[in-house]
Amino acid sequence: ATALTQALAPAESLPATDPTHPAVPRAVSAADYLTGTGARAESIADTARALAAATGPAGLRERLAAEVSAAAAALARVTDDGDPVVATPGGPMLLTEFLRTRAVEAVVHGLDLGVEPLRPALKVAAKLFAELFAHRVPGHTVELRVPPFAAVQVVEGPRHTRGTPPNVVEAGPVAFVLLCAGRLAWGDAVADGRISASGERADLSGYLPLL
Repeated sequence: ATALTQALAPAESLPATDPTHPAVPRAVSAADYLTGTGARAESIADTARALAAATGPAGLRERLAAEVSAAAAALARVTDDGDPVVATPGGPMLLTEFLRTRAVEAVVHGLDLGVEPLRPALKVAAKLFAELFAHRVPGHTVELRVPPFAAVQVVEGPRHTRGTPPNVVEAGPVAFVLLCAGRLAWGDAVADGRISASGERADLSGYLPLL
């Protein structure tokens, strides 16, 4: 929430990236941003604790309402003015990419609090985690399915070209988000049926969590 407010401040906006001008910083992707969250985890936790101590529950609710308004205004800016590059804790980012990361954090922390995510936000989170998984574990040996939102191929090894893939992992979007964020253990998810994994190369536990 704080990061979104700071990113939307006009004084902190950055010029659009231009590969022909090295002086202009390269925009960070949403996947790059999530990759760096581990290094920022303690700082994020300190900020959250400070806000909770300073504002209390009522103040946090007011702040959240303000952030919802800021996000809506941000989407309007993208529609009206193009896609600006903004300053974020992870580096300069296109506003649309940064909003994707905000959806992920909202879904993950909402689930931490027992709040069911809205379908559009869950879709963004599931698709971004699938994209991050394919980026982190490239290959074509395992088909990773998160119906109805995403399907990617991951893990180095033999490429499958026709028929039913020999290695398939399928998870519902909530279970997939929890798994990638380290809130759900692979073994527990397989045991209780929230994740199905078939094939000798379908064990993805060694690549998790992503954050």
